[in-house]
Amino acid sequence: MIFFGNKKKRNEDIDASFERVMDRIHAIDDWDNPKKIEHYILDSCEHIIGMTKEIEALKAEYRVLTSYLDDILKIQKLPDTDLKELRIVAGQILKLERARNNFLQKPKSITDDQFLMIEENESVMPQVIGRMRDNERYQANCEKNMHILEADRGEIEVDRDEIKSSNRIIRTISILFLVMFFSVFVLLYVLSLSGDVRVRPFMVGTIFAGALIGLFLFAWQSGNRSKSISMGRSLGNTVNMLNISRMKYANVTRAIMYEQQKYGVKSSHELQYIYEKYQETVRSRNQYERDNSDLEYYNGRMMRLLEPVDLYDKRIWLDQAGALHDEEDMKEVRQNLVSRRSRVRDEIAENTRSVKSERDEIDRMMKAHDYYVPEILEIITSVDRICGLRKHL
Repeated sequence: MIFFGNKKKRNEDIDASFERVMDRIHAIDDWDNPKKIEHYILDSCEHIIGMTKEIEALKAEYRVLTSYLDDILKIQKLPDTDLKELRIVAGQILKLERARNNFLQKPKSITDDQFLMIEENESVMPQVIGRMRDNERYQANCEKNMHILEADRGEIEVDRDEIKSSNRIIRTISILFLVMFFSVFVLLYVLSLSGDVRVRPFMVGTIFAGALIGLFLFAWQSGNRSKSISMGRSLGNTVNMLNISRMKYANVTRAIMYEQQKYGVKSSHELQYIYEKYQETVRSRNQYERDNSDLEYYNGRMMRLLEPVDLYDKRIWLDQAGALHDEEDMKEVRQNLVSRRSRVRDEIAENTRSVKSERDEIDRMMKAHDYYVPEILEIITSVDRICGLRKHL
């Protein structure tokens, strides 16, 4: 568990610094040149000041870590009733923070534009969805009726074509019958003139047969005429009903398309889905606001519970509710703090040794080369005072 936020990282490598110093020392080949010695001493002083600042920063961090460890001990020494209440409050904070994070991480079910569109029309949205659904049903019925009427019109037209074909057949049969009737009648008349054959019975039979056939053809044609008239009426009614259905279909389709374009949807089902997701989003946002309000309450309550305890930093525990709620998490936090403080202490000791070593090197060089320039001495004295070394040449 991370107890603090990210701190400034230290990239200084002490060993590399010593190597750098030694390389510069070995690079000075003209030890009788006072300027080179002066530059080396000034660079070393600058390096000592930088390392001293780092040591002070490490000491400050060490004090902060120690303060946080002391705070943990103070909290653990609270009375059982206070500690129990603190854990309950911390548990509530954890629960609310998880709920808030879930809301923030939850992917959006509808776009912002869709949300704003529904929000602007929220009061009329149920009526709009109901009207659009009814129009879609009415459109489907109109389309179904048009298909039925189209089929009926097709059947009537097929039947009319059959009647027209039947009338052509009657006309052809009638012509053939007349030709045959007159041919037989002429033949019988010629035979009657010869006197050899009694044609009267045949003539009577022919006339009777012709009358029956003519009556049959007349009845057939009359029936076709009646059917044709009836089909004409049916076809007219069907066409009128089809036109009415088409007009109704066109009107309801325009109404549906207007709603689709206005709300950017393809059907009432899609609009219903968006509206439901909008309601779900509103409920989630309201719950998020309530969670924020509750979180603020429990944060304040935690601060009030920690108020009697003389802590270095009370507010840091708002981000460490898990450690207050779970004793194992608190142990992990304490262990991390102890480990970090140990590392900081080691860095302080190492940097201090490096400062003292480099300062001793400056003294050694000045004595070895008898280099006691007043200006340089003044600078070194200032460095000693700043770094707390208190050296005396």
